[in-house]
Amino acid sequence: MPAVASLSSPAPAAASRRRRFSPAASASLRRVASGGGSSWRSERRLMSVLERTVTAGAAERVIRGYVGTKSERAALAALSRLLMDSDPLAIPFYEAVTQARWFKWSSIHAASVAALLEVNGSIGESRSLISDSISPHLQSTDEVALFYCDLMAAFSSRGLKDRAVGFYTELRSMPLSGRKAYTAMIKSLCLMGLASEAEEALREMVSLGYQPDAFQFGLVAKCYGKSGSLVEMERVIASMSDAGIRLGTGAANIVLSCYSSCRDHSKMLVWLKKMRKLRVAPTTKAYNFVLNSCPTLALVIQELGPSLPLSTAGLVKKLKSVSKLAAEAELVQELLDSSSVLDKAMEWSETEVKLNLHGFSTIAAYVLMLQWVDVIKGRTLPLEVSVVCGIGKHSDVRGEPKVRELAQEVLRQMGSPLRLSTRNKGRLVAKRDRVKQWLASLPVPEEGTDQSLDATHQKPFVLRLFRELGQFFSNLV
Repeated sequence: MPAVASLSSPAPAAASRRRRFSPAASASLRRVASGGGSSWRSERRLMSVLERTVTAGAAERVIRGYVGTKSERAALAALSRLLMDSDPLAIPFYEAVTQARWFKWSSIHAASVAALLEVNGSIGESRSLISDSISPHLQSTDEVALFYCDLMAAFSSRGLKDRAVGFYTELRSMPLSGRKAYTAMIKSLCLMGLASEAEEALREMVSLGYQPDAFQFGLVAKCYGKSGSLVEMERVIASMSDAGIRLGTGAANIVLSCYSSCRDHSKMLVWLKKMRKLRVAPTTKAYNFVLNSCPTLALVIQELGPSLPLSTAGLVKKLKSVSKLAAEAELVQELLDSSSVLDKAMEWSETEVKLNLHGFSTIAAYVLMLQWVDVIKGRTLPLEVSVVCGIGKHSDVRGEPKVRELAQEVLRQMGSPLRLSTRNKGRLVAKRDRVKQWLASLPVPEEGTDQSLDATHQKPFVLRLFRELGQFFSNLV
């Protein structure tokens, strides 16, 4: 069993705990930590108890009791959360996990604990954990290579770049084989910010016949973009077609993410128009990172004050008047003109119409809600209308769920009757009649307001006529 150091000093207060783990490197841990329902609630109770502990012995007793009584899923979710926060309590927690009867060795967890040990000055224990992990658990060179890739990501994300580079040097001395090893190495190099080394690994992967996909090209291109090397970024993007990668939804949205990483709004706008022409719809992720890259839009919703635009037309008008970036308002309008993301987030049935905000950032959720109100204005509503915003268990930020807080405030300012459900604290709900009265009371957009920058996006007359007739007969019945 791997040797892990126990706590030998008092448990630190929550305010003094290290939070060095970068969001990009914590994606794998986040998938475990975002387990569902009761696991999440029991994890929150555990964190609350640990924050109140005074001594190391008390903290270890709480941890042993939790691991001994909870399920494997709940225990691993709590461990992942502590590792994401670079909390020193993750070290005794991992020790308790290794003693559980259901324990299965995990490369990601072992690498993260080793990095955390070194951050806390336990260099000997860190190296012992690494060596003890390799011999009994890893049978092939490829498995060792994947472990080294996880070590590179874990150490670099905690500021130990020299050690991460050392792991990369050892990794390159191994005879690599298999697509999986190269994919992991490219990802880890990009997390370290080593774009040229990642591109070299990408070329080597191609030369060995392991066909990379759009994701690997996107990682390398984005790495160049974050470092400011836009020419290199565009060169890597152009090389995707040379590698035979078709411009589908995945590839197109990866290119968008590259341009958003360096906040090149004009290029994003050109690319969105190209996607519309080719009938390639933006995904939820693309919607998020394009809108998150708009600084003026972020400032508009930062305070949620009385000047907050409460319609899509008002939002575009404000961006045009306030934004110093020429393409920002047009970029937001281009996303508003596309209904693909809203169509996926909105669910219609005979009894309910539901807007699901899971997976959206606060900025994206705000824009999507404005789009949603525009759409339901012209539709025949079922018995109930709801907005599902969750309670923040998938969020990186603890405390009040940010998307729920934003949804409540925006709908309150609009005069909406939607209120938190008594059964589900992550759902705002109202009956059809009250929603219809509210929608009827909303102001009609001014004639001079530019609702679309492209007249071709307007709904055909016949479709609008049928929609209005349907609404009339529904009211009559």
